[in-house]
Amino acid sequence: MQPVIQLRSSRTSASSLLQLGKGRTQIGRGAGCGLRLQHQGVSRDHGAFTYYIGLLMVEDHDSTNGIFVNGVRVKRQVLYAGDRVTVGPIEIYIQKGSAAPSTATA
Repeated sequence: MQPVIQLRSSRTSASSLLQLGKGRTQIGRGAGCGLRLQHQGVSRDHGAFTYYIGLLMVEDHDSTNGIFVNGVRVKRQVLYAGDRVTVGPIEIYIQKGSAAPSTATA
């Protein structure tokens, strides 16, 4: 099942749901970004979501304001349902993320 994210901005009470496809989804203000966020606190190439074989990750592309996951600044982080990603003033809630890690027992 592909990941689903919910975007929320502090400037408006509206939110939107987006389904991410396989591969890389660029985050930023730039025209070529798959997730285009129009705010001065967001870099043109801020970062990216990557989704392969059940694993959703976010990575920061050395942006000025960084990417935060659950309030902690990260360079790269695996994301699960319930995680909150902050890019500038935009909060991105992970509705469906990485598959839960298996707990193998011997």
